Amino acid sequence: MTTTHAPPAALLALDLDGTLIGPDGQPPPGLLDELRAWQLGGAHVAVITARGRLPPLLRDWTLHSVSRCYGAWLRCEGRVLWERALPTTAVHAALGALTPAERGGRCKTLIVTPDPRGILRHTDPDFEDRWPHAPAPLKVVHGQPDADRLDGLQAQWAAIPGAQVIRERRDRLVLVAAGAGKGEALRDLATHLGVPAARTWAAGDGPADAAMLPHARTFLRVGAHPALHAAHLTAPGPADVPRVLARCRADALGCRA
Repeated sequence: MTTTHAPPAALLALDLDGTLIGPDGQPPPGLLDELRAWQLGGAHVAVITARGRLPPLLRDWTLHSVSRCYGAWLRCEGRVLWERALPTTAVHAALGALTPAERGGRCKTLIVTPDPRGILRHTDPDFEDRWPHAPAPLKVVHGQPDADRLDGLQAQWAAIPGAQVIRERRDRLVLVAAGAGKGEALRDLATHLGVPAARTWAAGDGPADAAMLPHARTFLRVGAHPALHAAHLTAPGPADVPRVLARCRADALGCRA
C-alpha cells in the first residue's frame, strides 16, 4: 500500500473530540486557518476519530484524509482506502457475552457499519434480526453504569479472536477489528503516502490516541491524560491547539509561525 505520487512534505494526524473541538462541538478560533496553513505548506492533514458518524462541520474543513471508528475506515483524498470490518463471529461473541438485561434498560449497545447512517441500536425493534445481516460491521459499542461489570466484559471481549477492545471511558466498551486502532491507521496512512515517522506530527487527548505516539516525530497532548505522558508537547485544551500547531508547523515545514 504505497503511493505513486511525490510524498507530502509532512503528515499531520489529529484526533477530533477533545483535541480540535471542545464540549460545544465547535473548533476554536484560528484552527481552520492553521490547518490550511499546513496544507498550503505541502502537508497532508488527516483526522483520525473514534466517531462512527462524521460531524457535518468536517465538510467545510477540506481535509485530505478522515478515519472513523478509530482506524476501521479511512477515506483518503476522496477514495475509501480501507474498511476493516469485524468478523461476524466476533460480533456474535461480543453480544453473546451480554446478559438479556444488558441488552436493554439503562445499557446501550450499538453496531456501526460503513454506511454513515448505518448504526443499529439495541432499542431498534428488529435489532436481533437485522444485525447479523449488517454489512461489514466496523465497531460494537456497549455502555452501562456498572464499571465493575464492564471490567469483566472487557476481559471477555479481549479474548475474542480477530478483534480488539478499546476502553476510553469507564462506562463504555468498544470492539473493533484487530489492526483497526488509531496507531495502525496512522502507520498505514503514512506508508500509503510515503511519509516517514520523522515527517509525521500527531495530536490527541485520550488513551486511544497513545497508539499514535510511536508513529510520530512529535505528538501533542491536549489536556493531561496520563496515558499520553510521553507526549512531546502539551496544550491545556482545544483553544490552545492552533497556537501550538503553528509552532509545530515552523518545525515541520520551515514556515514562520
